[in-house]
Amino acid sequence: MKTSLFPVPVRTCAIALMLSSQLAAGAGAQSLAKAAPEVTTKTTEEISVQLNDAETVNGSCRLTFVVRNTLPTPVKALGLDLVMFDTSDGVSGYAAIDFGELPAGKMRVRQYDVAKGDCTGISRVLLNEVRACDLQDAAQQDCLPLLRIDSRSEIDLIL
Repeated sequence: MKTSLFPVPVRTCAIALMLSSQLAAGAGAQSLAKAAPEVTTKTTEEISVQLNDAETVNGSCRLTFVVRNTLPTPVKALGLDLVMFDTSDGVSGYAAIDFGELPAGKMRVRQYDVAKGDCTGISRVLLNEVRACDLQDAAQQDCLPLLRIDSRSEIDLIL
C-alpha cells in the first residue's frame, strides 16, 4: 500500500483549491464573452467592379469583370469608358463597356474584348469615366463615388 506524503486534509484542500480556480477561470471567461461587444457585419452600399481575369481569345484581349450591386435599389444602367495602357505606359486601346442592369444585392459576370493583341501587352486599365449611370428611385445619379474597384488579374484596374 502506498502512503502519501501529505495527510488527507491537505490533499482535500489542494484538490478543492484546484477545482475552485478552474471554476473561477471558466466563470471569468464566460463573463468576458458576455461583456465582449457583438460584432455586426454591415454590407457596404456600393457597386463593386472587379477585373477578375484577362485572356487572349482569337487575337483579342478579353477581360472578365465581376460586378456586384450591394445598393438597396437596382441600377438600371451602368456604362464605363476604359483606357488600356501597354507595358511602357503608352495608351494602347480604348473601350466603352455596358454592364446593363444590376439588380439590388446581385452579382453579374461580364466579358468584353477590349483590345487587339495579346493581354500580356496590357499593364493596366484606367476607368476613365462613368459614361452611363441610372440608379432606380435615387436622387443621386453620380455613380463614381459608389464604385469600388479592384483586380484579381495581373492587369491593374485603376481610377
